[in-house]
Amino acid sequence: MDMYSLFTIITSGLILLFSLVIFLDMKINKTSGKYLSGKILSVITFVAYCCTLFDRYKIDSFTITDPNHILFDPVMGVFMVVLRTLTTVMVVTVMMTAFYPNRSFRKIAQYILPITTVLNIVFLKENLVAMYGQANDYFTNIKAYGIRPYGLLFTIGILVVASIFYIMKYIKDKDYKEDFKFKNNPFGYMFIVLIVLCIAFMQQGALYTIFGKYTDSSINHETNDFSFIHIVYLVITLFSLIFPYIFMRNKPLEDRKLFYGTAALSGFLQYFYLERAGLSGLPLHLCNTAVVLMFLAYVFKLKGVFYFSYFVNVLGAIFAIVMPNTEYNAHSVQSLHYWYNHIYAFALPILGVALKVYDRPNLKMMLRAIGFFTMYFFATVILNAWFNSNQPQIMELRNGVEVDYFFTYSDFFIDKVYAFHPLKYNFIWYLDVGGYTWTFFPAYQLSIYGAFVALMFVIWVVYDYFFQVSDRHYALLQVKKMQKQDMLQIKKLQKLGIKGEPYNKEEIGMVIIEHFTKKYAGAKNPSVSDFNLTINDGEVFGFIGHNGSGKSTTIKSMVGIQSLTEGRIVIDGYDITKQPLEAKLRIGYVSDNHAVYEKLTGREYVNYVADLYLVSKEDRDVRIAKYVKMFNLEEAFDREIKGYSHGMKQKLVVIASLIHNPKIWILDEPLTGLDPTSAFQIKECMRDHANNGNIVFFSSHVIEVVEKICDRICIIQRGKMVGTYVLKDLSSQGLTLEELYMKHVAQANYNTDAPDATKEFEKRKESE
Repeated sequence: MDMYSLFTIITSGLILLFSLVIFLDMKINKTSGKYLSGKILSVITFVAYCCTLFDRYKIDSFTITDPNHILFDPVMGVFMVVLRTLTTVMVVTVMMTAFYPNRSFRKIAQYILPITTVLNIVFLKENLVAMYGQANDYFTNIKAYGIRPYGLLFTIGILVVASIFYIMKYIKDKDYKEDFKFKNNPFGYMFIVLIVLCIAFMQQGALYTIFGKYTDSSINHETNDFSFIHIVYLVITLFSLIFPYIFMRNKPLEDRKLFYGTAALSGFLQYFYLERAGLSGLPLHLCNTAVVLMFLAYVFKLKGVFYFSYFVNVLGAIFAIVMPNTEYNAHSVQSLHYWYNHIYAFALPILGVALKVYDRPNLKMMLRAIGFFTMYFFATVILNAWFNSNQPQIMELRNGVEVDYFFTYSDFFIDKVYAFHPLKYNFIWYLDVGGYTWTFFPAYQLSIYGAFVALMFVIWVVYDYFFQVSDRHYALLQVKKMQKQDMLQIKKLQKLGIKGEPYNKEEIGMVIIEHFTKKYAGAKNPSVSDFNLTINDGEVFGFIGHNGSGKSTTIKSMVGIQSLTEGRIVIDGYDITKQPLEAKLRIGYVSDNHAVYEKLTGREYVNYVADLYLVSKEDRDVRIAKYVKMFNLEEAFDREIKGYSHGMKQKLVVIASLIHNPKIWILDEPLTGLDPTSAFQIKECMRDHANNGNIVFFSSHVIEVVEKICDRICIIQRGKMVGTYVLKDLSSQGLTLEELYMKHVAQANYNTDAPDATKEFEKRKESE
């Protein structure tokens, strides 16, 4: 049977089978739109493609620049390299799109997949020539050449089915209506993703096929000993870590998982691009295990396997990248294979944590990784001794090649660090097993083990440091981003004409609350009802009431955090609802939870707030110097806020609220949890601010504080005004603020069921 007949039979069978599966799937999952057939296609595509692995294409051994080694003419040679790379990318697209609804991957499946599939069918003969190096009778006697031709035909057949599936889905979901709108055009981003995928899954023989061997003997093209080309690869390795992190860190978690899964799959397929023959070809070398383990850990969600690679494989990859064990030309298949494997082994585990696909590791994970490494290390020591013994069967399996997993048998580490030499050759242990000699180097091998475990702890500290730096940098970028958005909003509001004069100039310098009512959605009764209050400049005004009385609700409405149900609130002449920008620019607010950006330093945070309030550099520098000294924050001001105590954070929030010298300073429970010194400093600051012709409005549970520093107070109970009182008048009447408060509010301290708190208070006074 010839190739085309076999391909037709395979493809026809697949189309018939999957047509039924897809039809039933779309019927069953019509409402949800989540089709199981896509996932079935994904798994089968992966299995089919794996059948074409394990032995590179013969096109890798030919160049289009050497007339003695030409498999195709130059144009066809480049075309076949591109086609083989695109085919791998399409396989990956089919696999990943079924599990992650990413738009770019979906568009590649809808537009590029059918084109690539058609090209594979048209150039089916050239595909087999690229696979075997010449035509001969491969088309009439295909069964004589192993499983790979069947895998190729089966893969192309599956891609035909996948193309039909995604075209059907494209039509059914009517994606074409959105794709060609100018605002929703997805193609630019799709091609960027396609190019990145082509680089990740590039045929490792591509550079050799296109450029051939370098002939300039004056230039060292080997990637070792920090040659120029080695340094280039080191830079590429660094970029492979930095660029994906910068580009992906702001993406949704699903997109980050898709990126990481695709990279893990790339490492797996690139590792098996070359045939792994004999015992030395088993994936037991440290960096070889990494690319396999990363893929298995991701697919089967094996966290323990991932953290083993994170602590162990990355360290091995760093050694391999800095001291490469390859003598091939930089663009050769062998050299690219080496660098693909080790770049993935280095970058993948770090990116997995950096992009938050996996959690940051802790000590327990570290100890578990050491346990896995111990088992792996001593297993490789035993296997090295066994596989390098003189047993005939073993010698036949290794085909004369020395087996050296983790370099515990050869002189690789000795060549790099000569101090290991006496440890190896002065302490040799020969073990006779069944008449065959197993050789161990206990001192040498234990020293390697100990050094590696110690370096695992060192590298963990280094990781943690860089993650902290990254977190701080990211937090700063987020703050700048928010600041930019806030500034754009301010400018937008100004352009809309919201900036202007107050509606009533007679209300300038005052806080006026008229018939304020706030009712939350779903609540039976309003939290605050028909509340009225007027505060004049130069006053320190106290706001007291028990928990749930409506204090925080009133304050949040005053500063514009939440809307008003009824009534109006005027801040220095500006209505908080109608002129929110101008009103908020005149407010300094200290909340009861002092929420701050803890990854910033105190200085960065205050400067951020100053930027929002359009404070000039000269003014902010003067005020920062004044308040930092006042609150004794000189030593801590340039440290990260996360290291501040509760009192230090509270003082920082106070500084930020005063940086623009607000007309109205509003504080919600500002003294809670503060030490006496800090509380005294804030009280002094409140009195000083009011003496400068401003308004200080604050709520507190501490009656003594309110009584000492306030000019007037207001009592609120169950959302309603009880009354406003001048503190001096209370004194002249022989009343204390505590007695007044108890009379009107604190009935719960005596009898929670008492209908009238005033009567309960009078009874208490009579009994005294």
